[in-house]
Amino acid sequence: MHKGRDVYYQPYIYAGDQKFRNGKYSEAIAYYDEALDIKELSSIYLKKSIANKYLFQWEESIAQWEIYLSIARLSKERREGAELELENLRFAKQQHEEYVASDFDYNIQKLRFSTEELEYFPTITGGDEHLIYTHRYISGSKPTDENLFEAALDGISKFGFPLEGNLNSRLNEGAACISPDGQFMVLTVCDRPDGAGSCDLYYSHWNPNYGWEIPKPLPGALNTGRWESQPSLGPDGRTIYFVRASNSMEADRDIFVSTKDKEGNWSKGQKLPSNINGSDRESCPFMHFDGKTLYFLSERSPSLGASDFFMSTRINDSTWSDPINLGFPFNSFGEEFSLVIDKSGQFGYLASDRGEAIVPSYDGLSALDLYRFDLPKHLQPEIRDNYDLVVVDSLTLRSIGDASVQLFNVDGVQFFSGTSAKNTGRVRLMTDGGEVRLSVYHKGYLPYSGVISQLDYIARPLHGNNVATIKLIPIAAGKAFALRNILFELDQSTLLPESEKELTALLRMLEDNLDLNATIIGHTDNQGGRAYNQRLSEARAAAVLSWLVEHGVQPTRLTSEG
Repeated sequence: MHKGRDVYYQPYIYAGDQKFRNGKYSEAIAYYDEALDIKELSSIYLKKSIANKYLFQWEESIAQWEIYLSIARLSKERREGAELELENLRFAKQQHEEYVASDFDYNIQKLRFSTEELEYFPTITGGDEHLIYTHRYISGSKPTDENLFEAALDGISKFGFPLEGNLNSRLNEGAACISPDGQFMVLTVCDRPDGAGSCDLYYSHWNPNYGWEIPKPLPGALNTGRWESQPSLGPDGRTIYFVRASNSMEADRDIFVSTKDKEGNWSKGQKLPSNINGSDRESCPFMHFDGKTLYFLSERSPSLGASDFFMSTRINDSTWSDPINLGFPFNSFGEEFSLVIDKSGQFGYLASDRGEAIVPSYDGLSALDLYRFDLPKHLQPEIRDNYDLVVVDSLTLRSIGDASVQLFNVDGVQFFSGTSAKNTGRVRLMTDGGEVRLSVYHKGYLPYSGVISQLDYIARPLHGNNVATIKLIPIAAGKAFALRNILFELDQSTLLPESEKELTALLRMLEDNLDLNATIIGHTDNQGGRAYNQRLSEARAAAVLSWLVEHGVQPTRLTSEG
């Protein structure tokens, strides 16, 4: 050491810091070494360790951090924090080595419509053709107004544009999610007079004549005086995952789930269990279209950056698998801020301010930008089958928009609810295999029901979606139709609980068409004798009639026979 030159070490630190801020980490280390040659300071070892990390020089980074720990005078709390960071370094080394050893092409690319301002909270439209995201303007050096933008995912578009309609205002609108059919949006709105306080969750409907309608607060108890934000709508349309905190800056951010009742009101929300919500801040939930796989952001350790992306799978209503860190390159040393995965589970989009140490084409701006990536198999949701259904009029073959489409499992539990697209009658569905029951309805038509795997598919491509046409029959006197998902106890006329969804569709048709009378005709299999089956079919038809009467249909409109 050259103790007589102590006064000269500081310019080397300042120069090193400047090089570090500009992403020139090797040059920064050279200046830090010059400073150490004059005076040994624990803080310089700390700076060197971080610069080595950004160069992926793991052994050197860990060694520098260990020297820092050995000579620094730290309080108990700060030492615990520094030891935790050393653990994070070792974890990052392992994750990066696995990334380098992988032969998978993650294909991370910054989207062309990212700007020098801030873009984050991406959400994919129902047809996977557009990305809706939050754009935040910068005035001088400070971010200002948040608005929702949309850009085409065609690989060509260089610009995003404010959403069409009456959704954006001079206040903040952002952090949106959209229903699978693209007709319903839940978004975050702050400081509105009609809000509950701070930021709240609002909804908007798509109007084909002028775009998105003026947002309104979600009905029910979800919005409180606290900070509600960052919604993710479940594929059934009846669940929302969101973040709640005292305010946007507090450390008590946790992920909640709210459910919608039959009247359309949303519950206050239940906090997800402790393996999802730890002692650190959790945010940015994204529930995949499979209804089971949750991706979210957490500040828990071990981690690569200040906050990392994790994934967990819902086992049942109250149990989730232990989250796993997505690792490199989804997590970086920069700030990660929201992620979304497409319906196929094979690729997605994220927001990050990552630097050139991760993505060489990064322009050096300290701002959140949007990136596209491919997802390796072990991080994908377990999706087995994709379907494109086209709902048409059985007589004219014209497409039917706004048809209600629902999927149920064998226990009658609904896991998808959507509507067919207004212009094309198309709706995209996905299942994780097994027997899935389908219900389709539109006013003026007979309800349709069936098992999705038994549909008459136009195409079953090796890659892509199965395609089928659902032909709805206009209501007319004398028309008969089969309800295939009304189930009974074996050899009995007792309705099984899983029949309620199908019966509800029949009830809805009768409520929508008050001048319509119906005859319920029961059926059985051919296992019993003729007389036995006749009595059983009559009893089953009578059971359906009784259910409809109990739910408000006038008995004079109904008859039954076997």
